[in-house]
Amino acid sequence: MLSIFTTPKDFSGEFNIIQKNALNSWRALSDEIEIIILGESLGIAEVAKSIHALHIKDVEKSPYGTPTISGLFQTAQKIAQNNILCYVNADIILPESVINVVHALQNVKGEFMAVGHRWDLDVKDSIPFMNNNLQSKFWYEAKKNAQKHPCTGIDYFIFNKGTFQNLPSLAIGRFGWDNWLLWKARRMRIPLIDVSDEIFAIHQNHSYTFNKFKGKSDILFGREGKNNQEMTKGNTLNILDCTHKFYGSEIIRKSDKASRIRSLHRLPMIFPELAIPIKIYRRIYAIFN
Repeated sequence: MLSIFTTPKDFSGEFNIIQKNALNSWRALSDEIEIIILGESLGIAEVAKSIHALHIKDVEKSPYGTPTISGLFQTAQKIAQNNILCYVNADIILPESVINVVHALQNVKGEFMAVGHRWDLDVKDSIPFMNNNLQSKFWYEAKKNAQKHPCTGIDYFIFNKGTFQNLPSLAIGRFGWDNWLLWKARRMRIPLIDVSDEIFAIHQNHSYTFNKFKGKSDILFGREGKNNQEMTKGNTLNILDCTHKFYGSEIIRKSDKASRIRSLHRLPMIFPELAIPIKIYRRIYAIFN
């Protein structure tokens, strides 16, 4: 069916509750889902055992000890038992509708990547997702109180095994790695599918004071953030740059005028070798549209 993989922070303080909520929500989706937890965070082995997840300790890290997307994606694609994989940040609660999306994606021919918005919510307590009544109460409150995050934040990526090879050693959770991965998908000319309307993914709000970090700016624009920025070279996209949309259980190509115009302006960044003919086409398109 589906293999979910992630790399969590230490299970301590607020992240103990937040990350256990997230992982328990994934396990509640189905016993058949494979969950792969990568890294050496404090408490990781015990949590993996509690939800019947596979724990892989060794994964490629940056010089500062942060797991890299090349290490995470390479390891997960190598060991996953299912053909469809999903990387999810360890503070994201997933709804049951993920299963419907995965079933639909199984019918996509060839490679693809599916992403979506997240909704931010203050969560202070543990959520017993195996209790249907309490789980229903959580989702009822979430629909009333969660705030939709801007299109630049991407917290989950669904794709076929083998889609992403030879990725750069971008540090996870630092500047731009998620937005670069959308650029990579567009560069590969595979369907980039927005599944926001179907997956109501909840991001549990938290502070950015952990390890040696004093705030969000330290994480995004510290040494690893700057390294990511140098490697991505400004090649970053967001959810509005998806080529397809999941709508009513179907995957359709975005063809509205706003999407076409946006795509024309993005193409020189995605395919710089074609920048001149693309600019000429854009001028002609503007004249006749």
